[in-house]
Amino acid sequence: MSDLTPGDVDAMSVHKPLGDPGAPPPVVDLNDSLVGRLRDLVIHPARLMARVGARPQWWVPGLMVMIVVAAFSWLTSPISGPEQMELMRDSKLMSMVPPEQMEAQYEAAMNPSVGKRITQSITAGLTAWIMMLIFGFVLGFFVRMSGGKGTFKQALGISSWAGLLPFALGPIVKAPLVMATESVFRVNIGLAALMPGGEPGSPVFQTLLAYGDFLTWWGLAVTVIGFSVVFGLTRKAAVTAVVLPWALLSLIPLGLSLLFM
Repeated sequence: MSDLTPGDVDAMSVHKPLGDPGAPPPVVDLNDSLVGRLRDLVIHPARLMARVGARPQWWVPGLMVMIVVAAFSWLTSPISGPEQMELMRDSKLMSMVPPEQMEAQYEAAMNPSVGKRITQSITAGLTAWIMMLIFGFVLGFFVRMSGGKGTFKQALGISSWAGLLPFALGPIVKAPLVMATESVFRVNIGLAALMPGGEPGSPVFQTLLAYGDFLTWWGLAVTVIGFSVVFGLTRKAAVTAVVLPWALLSLIPLGLSLLFM
């Protein structure tokens, strides 16, 4: 039994959580850190995506991708430049370029200036980040159309953290292989690498390059987990909402490559 009177109860200070009436107080994950997120990306993607849902921090993986891709471009540009020109020498696009201009472009690719390498590296890094952002917005649209309950900021967070696998881990793994083989286009982590004697300009090779990258598949799997955890989609609905737009968007660079090669 309590000896408190109604007046005593009214005089007491009662503390309630901020926010909507009846809403639980926000939960702060004290163990959430950059190192922890990178670890969970590999060994516990569901826990990573639960943290991303609470704090998307989409710009963090974006900056990481920009730095890694820019560094990869700087390191490999003396190899990729001449190799790209050799690959395009007999292409449909270069057949319209005068031979003198073609030779000038080849010489410039063989000996790029420091300023040009810096510009190309920054451009490559920014382009990779922009691609991640566009993919995140597209996925956010498709997932919401599929009945998912979440925000575009969360969609950007999911796609950006999962995008670390193909966009950041990929260049880190490929860099030593490129330097060892002195080839950018023949170093692949996917089905294209299993194609014996495959020519980088062939339609089959380009198709396998677009749709057969193992790290891209891994990133898509983590993305599906993310939209299931954060947006409340079933696994089947998440797979459809993620894989379909990826397959459609991948047709754009593949189509351009097949058209001009």
